[in-house]
Amino acid sequence: MGLDATVMCNCFRLGNIRPCPFPEDFYVDDDGFPAVKLIGSADDTDKSDEFDKWLATCCQHPFMDYTEIHIPSWKSYHSLVEALEQVGWEHFPTLKAELPEANEGIMTVQSAEMALKELDYFHSQQSLTRPFLINDETGEPIGASTAGDDRYFNADSPTGLRLGFDEKGFYIVDTWELNRELFRAMRIEQRQVESSRLDVPDDYEFTDVDTGQKFLSSTPLRTFVRSDVGLKQEYPTKMHVEERVVDARYFASVVEPLLTIFQAAVEMGNPVRWG
Repeated sequence: MGLDATVMCNCFRLGNIRPCPFPEDFYVDDDGFPAVKLIGSADDTDKSDEFDKWLATCCQHPFMDYTEIHIPSWKSYHSLVEALEQVGWEHFPTLKAELPEANEGIMTVQSAEMALKELDYFHSQQSLTRPFLINDETGEPIGASTAGDDRYFNADSPTGLRLGFDEKGFYIVDTWELNRELFRAMRIEQRQVESSRLDVPDDYEFTDVDTGQKFLSSTPLRTFVRSDVGLKQEYPTKMHVEERVVDARYFASVVEPLLTIFQAAVEMGNPVRWG
């Protein structure tokens, strides 16, 4: 999962490709990408497969993709969108209009050129804030919040419980009941409650340190940390939510791929295809 984008090369335009096995049916679609005409018959599958094999090796760029990017985390992507909104959408009108919400759509060369200028402005930002869930024992962040769909730590499909946090605190919601909120707190303690039966898993008690409110959950807040033997699970016992200041470099894992694909579009004179 994640966001993908490609920009087509100019080999077809320059005549630097091997002949297509279906020259009479080959065309460049309205969005500027190679395609083959299909007629809706049983032969279409074989024809499409053969065309794809040709497209993979017809020039020095596999599938005629001059550049391709992959942003693996929608959470990080949504975090950047929130940061742009925090700075002010008036500085990023093109990005507001063009950044996709799914792997689909086209971005024109003109828009890509404007988006480069807007990201250059974003690079100058030094005082952005993000909510973090902090491990009180280490003082280190457990994670940073985003309003994206994957803004949670753990989800339990059998019970529907989902754990996450935002600027208003750590929360537990019931996804089976339209994300009905069951627990919320800015300062939290987590305690494992051992089951008296071997066939029943342990529960985890969450306590709001400020109010004393408690919630017994079948789903823990679990993190993974590196150790000498690889990754190991940890269950933080004391945590709190706080906002911390970050600069534009914090979002580099998303900004850099976007810069790459926008620059490729301008260089080639071809649009960006999302997905």
